[in-house]
Order: sequence, then C-alpha cells, then structure tokens
Amino acid sequence: MEIVLSWVKAAKDYLKGFFLYGIIKGVYDEKRCLHNLFMLYVFGKTIGFPHLFNYYHLRLMPFYMRGFDRWKKDVLRERDFFDRINE
Repeated sequence: MEIVLSWVKAAKDYLKGFFLYGIIKGVYDEKRCLHNLFMLYVFGKTIGFPHLFNYYHLRLMPFYMRGFDRWKKDVLRERDFFDRINE
C-alpha cells in the first residue's frame, strides 16, 4: 500500500510541476525583481546609485544586512549576451 501511495504522490508532484511551472516561475521572477528594487533603495549608495539618505534607511539596514553581500555580488556581476537571452 505504501508503494502505491508513494507513486500517487510522485505522479501528483510531477503533474503539479508540469502544469504550474510557468506560473510559479513568473511569481518568483517578480519577487526577485521587487527584492532587488527594495535592496537598491536601501543600499543604493554602496554601489554608486545616488539617492537621498534618510531615517528609514537606517531603520531597515540591520534587517537586510544578512543578504547584502550576495545581493551586491549579483547586482555587480558582469553579464554578457547569453545571460540576457534567458531573461
């Protein structure tokens, strides 16, 4: 009985991925874009993007410092033509 249930679960997961992959990928892409925009708002000055610095940046910085190094590497990464094809 356990084998049948595992096969049913595997088939369900496969079909879910097959039919919903495009929708889920779109949601994750949108989330990534909004996260990059928000991080640019908070840490824009560190990568040379001029903007006014105010009180709210100082309040938000401690919460977003964990992901700062990875975000900075991702934003400042050199990209070529083949990277743009996938977007």
